[in-house]
Amino acid sequence: MTHAVLVCSAVRIPSPRLLDHPLIDRLSVVTEHGHAARYPEGVAVETVGSIRDVDEVLAAAWRIAGRYPIDGVLAPYEVGLPAAGYVRTVLGLAGPDLHTVTLFTNKHVMKQRLSRAGLDLMPFAGAHSDAQVRARAEEFGWPVVVKPAYGGGSKDVAVVADAAELDAWLAAGGGLRPDNPTAVVERPAKVLTEYHCDGVVADGQVRFVVTSCYLEPVLGSIGRGYGTYQLPPDHPGHLAVAELHATAVAALGLRSGVTHLEVFATPDGLRVSEIACRPGGGAIPAAIELRHGVNMLDACVRTSLGLPAFPDSAPAPTHPDARYLGHCGLALRPGVITEITSEQELAQLPGVLRAGLLRGVGDEIAGHIYSASAAGYVHVGADTEQEVRDRLAAVRARYRIRTRPAGAPTEPRVAESRAASLQEPSS
Repeated sequence: MTHAVLVCSAVRIPSPRLLDHPLIDRLSVVTEHGHAARYPEGVAVETVGSIRDVDEVLAAAWRIAGRYPIDGVLAPYEVGLPAAGYVRTVLGLAGPDLHTVTLFTNKHVMKQRLSRAGLDLMPFAGAHSDAQVRARAEEFGWPVVVKPAYGGGSKDVAVVADAAELDAWLAAGGGLRPDNPTAVVERPAKVLTEYHCDGVVADGQVRFVVTSCYLEPVLGSIGRGYGTYQLPPDHPGHLAVAELHATAVAALGLRSGVTHLEVFATPDGLRVSEIACRPGGGAIPAAIELRHGVNMLDACVRTSLGLPAFPDSAPAPTHPDARYLGHCGLALRPGVITEITSEQELAQLPGVLRAGLLRGVGDEIAGHIYSASAAGYVHVGADTEQEVRDRLAAVRARYRIRTRPAGAPTEPRVAESRAASLQEPSS
């Protein structure tokens, strides 16, 4: 009987497939206080004050292990990765250990290692106090990008234009904290195109890799939805980015697992941004499965249990004939939804393969909105790069969401279309 422990922060709601995975007979969860009720009956839950506290998570894992032997630790979401690596190391379990996970989650250490491996990055520096953050920013010159060393979904990442904006970022809690005491300061890239590259690694070798192209840089579009499309295997962009991915995986020493790499195309060439040892966010895994039949979440689970990354059966893509397959994450707005475009209307647009909403009228959107946060997702297929961009732009132009502030019947806020600048394919 296979028993897995899921390490998951309070802000993440695990997918139903993860909570009822066919490879797992017994699931236990370590999450944060006050969130045990979101897990179904039959799932044993241990709570901690913070998932970032690796010793507290280890103590919870020991309590679980005292009831049932643990076969693997799952951490498909960014914040839980360090604690999961720590537990694996102490308990001698399969999957990325603490050393490897640190290289994939501590952005300062990661960038140091990638730079030493010969990969091109934007100039960066680590800082361990507010004074050091200010000093590094002054050395680079304004503007600069500032971010916590640990974190995902672009949370607390900002481009600050001057010292006053930097002070505001530090005062708002974006900077150093006891559980995240390092910040990264870097020179912003002039992004012509932003790519993401998603892979599966087994026995130290990249066994599967797909490169995708965002419609616009992610950092400047948080809260407005996102769009991305997969490149065919003979596309020059894929060939170049996949080579960087293989170098990054080797430099950070991942033996088995899944990856999500971000790369910028700049006037000076490709620049590696960051790489994670988890599935990509939003509907990226669903899009990969539609086009290639590879289930990134399953690969993450399998490698975390010490199993081969792929099952014996060959991948079965749903839409193998779509040369270009893209998807939109539909914009969210804080407040109570009063109007939202229906799935049926979105499904009737040209090239739509699948449309699904996660939110509806009456739902309240509260809390932090991340780079992959969305009201739903629409997948499209196309024969050419221009066509896939046109079809994604059509989805975004048609989509509309209205909200009102919670508890206050005021004029609704409307998510504006951002299709105008998305018509030309990237180079």
